Amino acid sequence: MAIACARCGTQNPDGNKFCQACGSPLAAAAAPAPAAPVGAAPASPFTQPPPATYAAPPPGAPPGPPPAFQSPYYSPAAGGAQPPVHRTPWMIIIAVVVGLVVIMAGCGTVLAFSGFGKNTQPAGSFKSLSSPTPGTTPTPLPSPSSTPATGGTGTESNASETVLVPKGWTVLSKDDETITLENPNGDGSITIGSGAQSPPQSAQQNKDQLDAYFRQKFPDTKDCPGTKSSTGDMDGAKGIYWQLCFTVTSGSQSVAIGAPIFVGANASGSVYYAVFLESEVSNMNNFIKEAAPVLDGGIKWKV
Repeated sequence: MAIACARCGTQNPDGNKFCQACGSPLAAAAAPAPAAPVGAAPASPFTQPPPATYAAPPPGAPPGPPPAFQSPYYSPAAGGAQPPVHRTPWMIIIAVVVGLVVIMAGCGTVLAFSGFGKNTQPAGSFKSLSSPTPGTTPTPLPSPSSTPATGGTGTESNASETVLVPKGWTVLSKDDETITLENPNGDGSITIGSGAQSPPQSAQQNKDQLDAYFRQKFPDTKDCPGTKSSTGDMDGAKGIYWQLCFTVTSGSQSVAIGAPIFVGANASGSVYYAVFLESEVSNMNNFIKEAAPVLDGGIKWKV
């Protein structure tokens, strides 16, 4: 008879001592243990071998799961209490990566950005990029509705910033802190974001955490060849510019991504500012030029 796990309710086959879904000890074995002598205390599954019909643990083996035991079907982080999350530049960039979808179509490769991407800098601040050596949610973002700027240049605003939208560009997503734009060809995106961050952090601390995330998520992440980080100003916000190159894979295909990034903070560290561009490395220089109207004076911070 199957045994239901007291923790997650999963039905487990006879003989299982630990839940195959979450790894928790099962309350009782599927088959009754041999009758104990009259007056004797019932055998404990943690202190006695299992019934003879099942393989007994080797001599000296611990009766219960070892301290480092972890079921391959259960991740402690999935159901346990989560630490408080505060929106900071790197959290927005994480969402960018989650929303990045690489579509292989025909003989070409097209990048579709279903979430929001973040990285920018004044058009003249980024040097030419070269391809890296090819080497993947927080919760995935819903696909946003597209709002193209028709008839000419327009603007898009939220509680944190107002952003210029060049003619033909599309507003992919917007919330209280971020606005994401996609170029007419659909091969590059910009996300601009700003908001409160707690605890306060400097621009350098934000950069360090972003770098650590990308290197963990994409092992081949590195500073793009021929580039280096520098301090500067993004439409009045002071911060750090740098460029990361990494490879995104889809099945057997891979695409080299260039990501120029700006992160900043106010004097107290209580407010962040961030801009993030994403495109293929081979297209990045053209995309930076195309995005110049947004990057050079097209952002008005409100916080």
